[in-house]
Amino acid sequence: MSKPNKSLAGNVANLLLGMFLGYGLFLLQSLNVYVDYTAPTPSHLDMHRRWLLDDSTRTSSEQKDGPRKILLDCGANVASTVQLFRETYPEGRDYIIHSFELDERLAPYFAAYSNHVLHCPVAVASKYGNITAYAESAWKPDKGRVRGADMQWGGGAIYASDSEKKDEIHGRRFGVRNVIPMVDLSLWIQENTALEDYVIFKLDVEGAEYEILEKMLKDGTFKWIDKFYGEFHGWSPVPGWSTQRKQDLIQTLKINNITMLEWAGEHKRYQDIELLHKPDIPENTPGVPGMVYSNCSRSPGGPARLALTVQVGMNAKAAFKLVETIRAHPSKMPVTLFVYGDFVQDFPDLITKWSDRYTIGIREGAPFPAGHWVLQNGYVMAMSLVSSVQRMSEVSLNPVYYYPDGLSQRVQHVAKNRGLRIIQPTTQFPPNLGTLLVEDNYYNYRDVERTPKALRILYERISKGGILSLNTDHPDSYMISAFLMDYLYENSGFELVSMENCLK
Repeated sequence: MSKPNKSLAGNVANLLLGMFLGYGLFLLQSLNVYVDYTAPTPSHLDMHRRWLLDDSTRTSSEQKDGPRKILLDCGANVASTVQLFRETYPEGRDYIIHSFELDERLAPYFAAYSNHVLHCPVAVASKYGNITAYAESAWKPDKGRVRGADMQWGGGAIYASDSEKKDEIHGRRFGVRNVIPMVDLSLWIQENTALEDYVIFKLDVEGAEYEILEKMLKDGTFKWIDKFYGEFHGWSPVPGWSTQRKQDLIQTLKINNITMLEWAGEHKRYQDIELLHKPDIPENTPGVPGMVYSNCSRSPGGPARLALTVQVGMNAKAAFKLVETIRAHPSKMPVTLFVYGDFVQDFPDLITKWSDRYTIGIREGAPFPAGHWVLQNGYVMAMSLVSSVQRMSEVSLNPVYYYPDGLSQRVQHVAKNRGLRIIQPTTQFPPNLGTLLVEDNYYNYRDVERTPKALRILYERISKGGILSLNTDHPDSYMISAFLMDYLYENSGFELVSMENCLK
């Protein structure tokens, strides 16, 4: 979808209205404020606003000298779109997001996000005014099923069936109703964005989309929109909108070359996520995408090879201590560090420093409780890996190796789609196979006695080479690190190789 060059948009009345309202609104929004519509009023001219400044977001959202990147999140629900967009959309952290949600009880879900403006409780519509909104009541054990399934939808609608309005035993179980402000979304877009801005528009508003889109077509508002995501709700009982009228509107959008891409925040996906995140793996990268590697290749007649890796946890203090100890070792042996996407986001300078010497691979976007990563569905896994790769790209790194927190066919499939080689070490510290660390054989002893015990256990598993991994979350990885590297460098007889040479 393309936009024309900036021109005089709208008539004189709209221009004057924009001068009156838009300038003051721009000054406040350029500071990235939180918008809370707390009282319904009859006109948008005097609509009450309470502004809470968030100092932590000002720098990233101040774009006074050029076009802005904006996401309009209409039907924001539990911030699922904000989360998915921030985690996976290219340059998604640079966008200011406006979220419109009619259920004020969902407002806490947005508290953690910066560079964000929440309009709540507010319904997007085709005109300004007040309207009755229907929402679910609080969950309770005997709530029962919603459309045959045990669900808590969150959010609500301004158009609901008579049975849904009647009580809590039908449909989405709307047990709460409030009169809230509604905004003319078409006019709001023209007043609060510029033709030069890059605007992504997401619309998922349980039937209200038909009136909104009709008004936007009439007003020419799609000139302000660069990309359109959304969902149609043909089953929604919108007054005055027959099935045929709804279909005619969809056809009119197509005639005007307006394409709506699917966005499903609750499923952690959107229609062009794969198109936007095509794997970018160098052709000469050894190994096969999605293949599991637990050992190093061996040169004919040559010594056994060993590659040292480190699982970097989210404890930056422990990670720094171990990695810097390894960096200071005189052997300068090659090492591959595997990091979570969140670690890269939190400590980009540290990752950049480490990447000067070491190969950086990825773990998931963030840690999962032990054993739970392999239980996730494919969309959750895909979002996590896309997020991790995205964080790496933000520090100009292109990962090709992936160390999963558990292995399954689903994990392999998702990794293959990202072009990643899966690393599962021959052994790791603390060990998860063979002789395990328990009180009697390890933890009851002093450090000077633990170290040789740990080294002996590792030796048993890597006597023929392979891939060895230390875990920064275990403090003894630091304790044994220099002694381990002394052994590997001076006495093991292994050819110490990088991950790339290990897989060749």
